[in-house]
Order: sequence, then C-alpha cells, then structure tokens
Amino acid sequence: MRITQWLVFLASLSLLFRAGYAVSENREQVTTSSVTFVLTADMPNISDARTGRYANLQTLVKQQRQISETVFFIFGGGSIGPSALSSFDRGSHIIDILNSLEPDVMGVTKREFSFYEDELSLRSYEAAFPLVASNVIDNRVGRSPDGLHTSVIVEKEELTLGVISVLHERVIEEYQLSDIAITPPQKAIMEESKRLRQQGADIILLHYSYPFPFINTMLNKRIIDVAFITDSRLDEKNMLETTRHPNSMVLTQQGTAVVASFVKNAGWQATSYIEQPLEDIEADAELNEQLIEYEARLKRLLNIQIGEWKIAVSTARKEVRSEENPFVNFVADTIKRYANTEIALINGGSIRGNKQYTAGTPITRQDIVTEMPFRAHVVALDITGAQLIQALEEGLSQYQNLKGGFPHVSGMSYSFDPSAKVLQRVKNVTINGKRIDKSKTYSLATSNFLANGGDGFYALKNTEKRPALSTRPPQISDLVMQAIVNNTI
Repeated sequence: MRITQWLVFLASLSLLFRAGYAVSENREQVTTSSVTFVLTADMPNISDARTGRYANLQTLVKQQRQISETVFFIFGGGSIGPSALSSFDRGSHIIDILNSLEPDVMGVTKREFSFYEDELSLRSYEAAFPLVASNVIDNRVGRSPDGLHTSVIVEKEELTLGVISVLHERVIEEYQLSDIAITPPQKAIMEESKRLRQQGADIILLHYSYPFPFINTMLNKRIIDVAFITDSRLDEKNMLETTRHPNSMVLTQQGTAVVASFVKNAGWQATSYIEQPLEDIEADAELNEQLIEYEARLKRLLNIQIGEWKIAVSTARKEVRSEENPFVNFVADTIKRYANTEIALINGGSIRGNKQYTAGTPITRQDIVTEMPFRAHVVALDITGAQLIQALEEGLSQYQNLKGGFPHVSGMSYSFDPSAKVLQRVKNVTINGKRIDKSKTYSLATSNFLANGGDGFYALKNTEKRPALSTRPPQISDLVMQAIVNNTI
C-alpha cells in the first residue's frame, strides 16, 4: 500500500513539474521586451535659438527616463563643430554639456572631424560616454583613432543594446583628413553586427549620417534591428523616401528629437514614434545655467562692435552655396588684397552663420567668428587659366546638392549653366575684364583648405604654391574683421 501511495505521489509530482515547466514555457512565449530610444543630433551652436536647445533636450530625456522602463539616449553627433565657441575650444564645451545630459553613446559624423582626428581623440577622453566610429582607421597606427570605439554594448534592465556608427568616405575629401581612411561601411556593419551578437546583443542600432542604399536590406535581413539617420537635409536632397522603413528613425530637421518605442515579438516592431520639436519643451534650469555660463564667456571674448552693416545681408546656407553673395564677395576681396594677387577664390561652405543682417545694425566680432568658425588662413598660388576653369568646374560639380564647394571669386567673373553635365558647366570667364587665357598663369589667393584640395578642388592642389605670406599667418576671419574696421560693409 505504501509502495502504491509512493508511486502515486511520484506520478503527481512529475505532473506538477511538467505543469510548472509548461507555465514557465508559456510565460517565455508571452513575455516581450520593450525599449524606448531618445535620439537627436546636429546641435553645434549653443547660441542658436533653434539648434542650441540642450536644456530642453535634458527635460525630454529626464521625462522619458521617468515614464519608460528601458530608455537609451543616443546622441548622433554633428555638433563638435563648427561654431564660434568651438573655434576657441575645439568643441570641448559640447562634450562638457553632453556629460551633463549623460547620453548612453554618441555616433561620430563628419562634423566631429572639424578640427581633425587628434582633437576628436582628445574630446573622446573628455567624454563620460563612448564615441563610436565603426569604419574609421587611423593610417598611422592601422586601427581606430585613439579613444574611438568600433562598436559598443550598453546594458539596461536586462536588455543589451549594441551600437554601430558608420561614415561615408567623402569625409576624407571634405575635411582633408590625410591620416584617416574610411573602410567600406557595409562590410564594417556586417563585422560589428556579428561581434555584437556574439557578445549577447538583444537589439542592434545602426547610426549613420549618409543615406546608404543598403540599409533597408540590412534591416530586412535583421543584420541590424533599428537604424537612426542624422541627415536633417534629406528632404532638401529628395532622398527622404530612400530611408523609409518601419524600423528606421529619421531626424528630418534640426532642433528636434526622435522618441521611438519598440517591442520584440518575432522581431523588433515600432509601437510609437514622434519627432519632437525641442522648443516646445520647457528648459531644464540647471543645464540652462551651464549654457548661460558658456554664452557669457563667448560674449566677453567677442561681443565687441567692429562696424556696421551698410546694406541688408543674408548668409543663408542655400544662398551662399548657390549664388553670388555680398558678404562672401567681401571675404574674397579681403584675401585678394592681403595676398596681393590678381584673383581670389573662396568656397560658400566656409560661411556658416545662416543668418540675416539688417542694414544699419552693428557688426560684432562674434558675428564674423560665427560666420567663419574654421581656422583657415590665406595661401597664394600660381594657376593656369585651364586649371582655374577646372577648379570652377569642380566647385560647381555638386551645385544641385548645395554642397560647400560653390566658388565665390574676386578680380574675375564667370557664368555657368546648372543644367549642363558635371565638369561642363562653366561658361564665360573673364579676369580683370579680359577673357581668360587658358595658357596664361595667374596669381590666386585662396584658403589653405581649398589649396590642399578640400571640397573637391583638386585643380588647386596641383598648382605651384607661393612662399608663405607669414611665418604665423593670420586666420581669414581675423583679416575680415580688420577689413571691416577699415571699411565697413
């Protein structure tokens, strides 16, 4: 009898364990993981009313961290430069502000190279968060630049996030990075995704800043789970549709942040998505004080009147990159006069203020440093007429995309046909009122950036450079400020 009872007990116990396993298994099936992302980028100028809203961003991040269980704050870069304050501290203040915001990770874009790779490495050591650049190689050491990560793992609430960030190779040309190489982004994503899966990543986020055509395929194949692109001008370039995907998050304009939630079923699926204007959110008081302190430092340095705008002037991005502009003409005239050359050429992309100035209002040092935040100096060179025409063609080659190469000139004039084929757009070119002679050599003043082939001006790189004008050449912005003092615009 006792044996029979014992067998019945064992059988019951077995059924109980089976029932318990079944319940556990069922829980495994119905339990889902969820995650919320807060993502933004392109905030280089803390003085800008639209894009400098770090205090508002802090409020948004705090709110999301309070209402959502698992929140990852991803900062998409594009902010270390250029700006007036960055021209002094190489972007250190941006890192300091971000340290207060506490992002989980920051992706690297081309703007992070505004002051070249060594300064970026220094900023990475100042940061209390990892900076990711998955396909960047420092040619001097054969690996990622010092301080940068090829990918990172971030763990929160039993959820493991892997982050990858890739750049387009054009950063080499646009920022004259002679010591940097960009490896194929698709290959880098594949390799880092595999590594992150092996490390236990539950979800992999790709950050990128150029609309690569293969991203949606990688999402469909679940090589990556979600993607975040930080090119706020996709609509302007008619490329917004190429990034459309249920798991793609797009920052369509500066001064906003994306808040997106995902849940895992068979794969990760979006449950909510909003692009939030930061100006609609109350500013965090503590972080706002930090911004005010930086603003005060900048004003002490630069809030000095040097002249007056005699006419209304616009430095709107679209205008300086597509048409003649009185302010950029003044810059070109200034460097021509300084170098004592026949002609001068400067690119529209060197002007960054994107502002409107009213006639009769003061010009301050801060205005000029805001307009010209790069530390460029004047280079004089000898160039043939044929090389000059080629340089103009190169500057106009990306006209339809409003790239920074649009050529502004002094001592000469030219016309062009924007509908013509690339490198066949330049028409009538005259120098000092005479038709250009392709075989003649002319003296030309430009920036050291363009003289080294920046923004695709390869024709300038292949010219004969004249001896340096000074052992310690002044910055072009300083020359412009002095010219304004002497001759108000």
